[in-house]
Amino acid sequence: MLKVTDVGKAYGKFTALEDINLEVADGEFLAIMGPSGSGKSTLINILGLLDQSYTGEYLLEDKSYKDVNDNELSQIRGDQLGFVFQNFKLLTTYSVYENIEVPLIYSKKAQHNKHELVADVIKKVGLDGKEKNLPSELSGGQQQRVAIARAIVNRPKLIIADEPTGALDSKTSKEIMDIFTKLNQAGTTIIMVTHDSEVAEYAMRTVYIRDGHLYNDEKSVKNHD
Repeated sequence: MLKVTDVGKAYGKFTALEDINLEVADGEFLAIMGPSGSGKSTLINILGLLDQSYTGEYLLEDKSYKDVNDNELSQIRGDQLGFVFQNFKLLTTYSVYENIEVPLIYSKKAQHNKHELVADVIKKVGLDGKEKNLPSELSGGQQQRVAIARAIVNRPKLIIADEPTGALDSKTSKEIMDIFTKLNQAGTTIIMVTHDSEVAEYAMRTVYIRDGHLYNDEKSVKNHD
C-alpha cells in the first residue's frame, strides 16, 4: 500500500522528522502512538499527501506524488484517501447528508450514483433518520460517525484517522472503533494516530514516534529516553 524511505522534515533549524522508514501493507490496520510534539501530525500530513516538502521518498501504491501539482493532488486525495479528525471538521450549515456528499461533488468516480453511495454509508455508520440534521443537533459520537461516513463515501483504499476518539467518552470510543474494525475487515487500510493504548489495541500493529524518530516497539522508545 505505502512505503516511506528515509523521510525527514524540518522547519528551519527544528527537525520534526528524521530518517523515517515505514511500510504498510494492503488491508493493514496500523496505529501510530506518541506524545504531543513527537511528529505524529507531521508524519500523517506527509502520508495523506497534504505536505510535499520533505526529504526522502514516499510511495503510495508504488507511485511518488512529490512533483504532482495541487489540482492533481486534490483529485488523488479525493479518490484514494479518506480523512477522519479528532474535531470532526464538519460543515456547520450543512446537513448530515450534505456533509457526507461533499467528497462526491469533486469526484469523477461517482457522477451518477451519489445518492446510493451516501445512503449506503449512512446505514453503515448507523445514522439512519439523521440525514436532515445539522451537526449542532448531534452528539459527539454521531458527529464522528458523519465524519467517518464522509471519509468512506468514495470507497477509498486508505483511511487516515487523527485521534478519532480523542474528543469522545469511552463508550462512544468503543462504538467508533468497532466501525473502524468492520471497515478494516472489509479490506480498507487504516492508519490511525492515537495517544490511547486501549484504542491502539484495535490495530493489527502499533509503531511509536518520539522526537521525530519512529520505533517498532515501546521498549525501544523507553531505551531511547
